[in-house]
Amino acid sequence: MGKRLIDILLATVLGLLSLPFVGLIACCMWLESGSPVFYASLRVGRYGRAFRYLRFRTMSGHPPQKTRFGRFIGNLSLDELPVFWNILKGELSFIRPRPEVPEKVDLDDLVWQKILSVRPGLAGPGLLTYLDKYNETPIQERIQPDLYYAQNKSLGFDLKLMLKTIYLWVKMGHLKGKM
Repeated sequence: MGKRLIDILLATVLGLLSLPFVGLIACCMWLESGSPVFYASLRVGRYGRAFRYLRFRTMSGHPPQKTRFGRFIGNLSLDELPVFWNILKGELSFIRPRPEVPEKVDLDDLVWQKILSVRPGLAGPGLLTYLDKYNETPIQERIQPDLYYAQNKSLGFDLKLMLKTIYLWVKMGHLKGKM
């Protein structure tokens, strides 16, 4: 319960502090490429339950391409600000394994069952291990740090991962390293 309380308090404070930016980003997105300004992708959450992962839309057109403003907010990870709502709803945590799209998850696999026994998060061991190579890394390799996390989770481990996340975000300009 302590981890969930920390998530709620942190998401509330950061969510309220980010409200002016959320409004400004939404207006800029709408002016550049119209509505909708949000994008909700289906992800697999705790115990295999699907949920909508909320972000700012960064792409537009047919075929979809990153907009100039979408690239800017994506490079600063500001496209992730709406996920504070997912955290408040209990669908996400700040630090835990990243949620995957349903096509990449085998709910019958014991490894996935163990990983899905914990609430997913914004940043976690798999993402911090592979950083900007995360999406290119084969899924079975990429989830091994997440499996380790699920088997060894603790508040201390979360704090270590949170500090590493903050350090990398500041050092690299943001977690993905595309500044």
